[in-house]
Amino acid sequence: MTTTNPYDLATPLPAQVESSRETPQKAARRLMAGFLGQGYKPDALHEYTDSEGEPLHWRMRLKHPTLKKEIRPMALLNGRYELKEPPYPGGKPLYNLHKLATDADKTVFIVEGEKCADALNKLGLLATTSGSADSVKSTCWKILAGRDAIIWPDNDAAGLKYADDARTTLQAIGCKVKLVDISKLNLPAKGDCVDWLADFELTHARKAESGDIFDLPMNADRIQAPTSDYLEAGEVEVSTNDVASPAIQPIRTDDDVIAWLASLNPIEYDRARNEQARALKCRPATLDSQVKQLKADNQQDDSPFADIEPWHEPIDPAQLLDDITSTIHRFIVLDKHQAQAAALWVSACWFVDVIQCAPIALINAPEKACGKTQLLSVLGKLAPRPAQASGISPSVLFRMIEAYQPTLFIDEIETILKDNEDLRGLVNAGHTRNSAKVWRSVAKGDDFEPKCFSVWGMKAVAGINAIKLAETITSRSIVIELRRKTSDETIARLRHAEPDLFENLASKLARFSDDYIVTVRDARPHLPDALGDRDQDNWEPLLQVASAAGGHWLETATEAALKLSGASHSTQSTGNELLADIQTIFETKGTLKIGTSELIKALCEDPEAPWATYNRGKELSARQLANRLATYGISSKTIRLGYETAKGFEVEQFDDAFTRYLTDPQNLPSQGNNSLEASNHGLSRVTDIKPASVTCRHSVTNVTDSNLSSVTRNISVTLEAASNKACDGVTDRTHILVGGSAYESAGDDVVWF
Repeated sequence: MTTTNPYDLATPLPAQVESSRETPQKAARRLMAGFLGQGYKPDALHEYTDSEGEPLHWRMRLKHPTLKKEIRPMALLNGRYELKEPPYPGGKPLYNLHKLATDADKTVFIVEGEKCADALNKLGLLATTSGSADSVKSTCWKILAGRDAIIWPDNDAAGLKYADDARTTLQAIGCKVKLVDISKLNLPAKGDCVDWLADFELTHARKAESGDIFDLPMNADRIQAPTSDYLEAGEVEVSTNDVASPAIQPIRTDDDVIAWLASLNPIEYDRARNEQARALKCRPATLDSQVKQLKADNQQDDSPFADIEPWHEPIDPAQLLDDITSTIHRFIVLDKHQAQAAALWVSACWFVDVIQCAPIALINAPEKACGKTQLLSVLGKLAPRPAQASGISPSVLFRMIEAYQPTLFIDEIETILKDNEDLRGLVNAGHTRNSAKVWRSVAKGDDFEPKCFSVWGMKAVAGINAIKLAETITSRSIVIELRRKTSDETIARLRHAEPDLFENLASKLARFSDDYIVTVRDARPHLPDALGDRDQDNWEPLLQVASAAGGHWLETATEAALKLSGASHSTQSTGNELLADIQTIFETKGTLKIGTSELIKALCEDPEAPWATYNRGKELSARQLANRLATYGISSKTIRLGYETAKGFEVEQFDDAFTRYLTDPQNLPSQGNNSLEASNHGLSRVTDIKPASVTCRHSVTNVTDSNLSSVTRNISVTLEAASNKACDGVTDRTHILVGGSAYESAGDDVVWF
């Protein structure tokens, strides 16, 4: 039989099955396990044979309760069933080829799809198909040369095009061709011969016979669109004899009108558009737009990206991630956490339809010849629809993403983003699904209108010191730091890779996506608290993939996240870097307050910090310091420094900023005074007491005995005004910081902080 319906679902099969024991039905079950797991149900297994009846390949058809369908080819190649068609240099075979060869004198019915062919064959007719709507030109029709043929089109634009293509092909090999006039069959939109047979049985209380089929209205002319019920409804009267519109036929619905117009050639469309626009009560420009959109939807896929066939059998995701990690290590010098992150990131690209955040893979190198372009190439060979987008303009970028949803790979990012805020905004906008939209003005007829474009998708960028260029991009990135290869490190040449290495890995990733897309979508892995909010956003899709992969990968991915998140923290914003340096100064100087001039001096003492040359080669000014700190709600005030007053800051002013903006707040010192002797150098110093650690702040004024090396809670001293200074009192009664993490030393009553 040419059709088995449905195929066996009794028991799951092991991944490895010898072909001698595996039937086509069981092979189909194994190969389509991913779709079956998503709720699809088997509908049919169609067998294509040679003229002797020997199987050549099969087409598997599945349906989902939502009415979506999937059709995939299967062939027995090298002793195993695989998810592909065998090569056909002379063109693919027609369906029922052995019957066409046996019944050489019979009239042949040409339909779109195996289901329709089977329905007519059951009536004793001889029917065939080339398969899908766009398969006519890739099929060998020679066996029908000189024969009588009847084409039964589906009732939609794609069906009319299929019939036109088939008519042209058959006439070229000497066939006498007739067309079933579907405009007189009262078919529903997209209806076919199966729908007509069901309606016939309902209307006539009997099944149709072969004679009923030959009695259908037919013609040898150009295919006409279906009959409309506009005239019957009295809405508008359209002349069917208008010389200026020879192809116009009344249409049933608005969609049918547009579908029919989309099937016309340009001259015929120009003749028909104004009249049909009046009939539809719309502007011709609106009709133009709708017809153009439908043509784009119906045209054969002209995507520049090759389809990757999923691997022919179920894969072990954990082993696949191990293999990808090893492959990256083979060609690139980088540590294991970075290779693991790269493997997880490129795997996440295959699940872009179900994840909610699309982290950028930021490949950074300090110098040339570190392998950044090589790593981009390796990832590009593994990602779905890879697009090398170096030198891309913003207008091309958002249109390309809207049309193809590619995985973007951008090299020399430090050059491309320089002075290009529009492009930077587009890259940033694609980080989360909800925000991945941009609005642009597009032409519509003689006017322009706003249109929303999607910029959702995964992106990998690479550059030299690129991590320093755009803080908005680094915060949205998984940062992979590369280094130059040393003389004792060995890597393979990418051009010497096995021919099928990356093709096989990509095919397995496609199968990973097919089989585990629901698992990844529903995964809710634990996100380490040590990661900041943005880092958690970036790593969540990678951890979802790791969770679905199983094995060691969730633990491995978590370790990599914690390790590599430090790379993004090392590239703080200028404001955060200033806060961190101020925090360090408070800690190292053991003070609770500091004057502005002394703070600037301390900031500029670090030769690796930017503050000594911050002001166009000069040191940071007091105004610049004030402006920077003002963004955090911090401003200088008059403070007492020993016996003098000056503008400066107290550590408690920074408490909120340190907590909110520094990921790992450093411990600040408590203050202990041995003699309460003031310093005249602009600092209120702690000279004798150096507690090992301080972890929280308390509002008490404590001073220790000079013989103790710890701070206790209940010894209090009040500062008095100095008699030899021009002071009107003690204006500063700063609470001193003491530790809050106590422990008791063995055999000692002293509580240590």
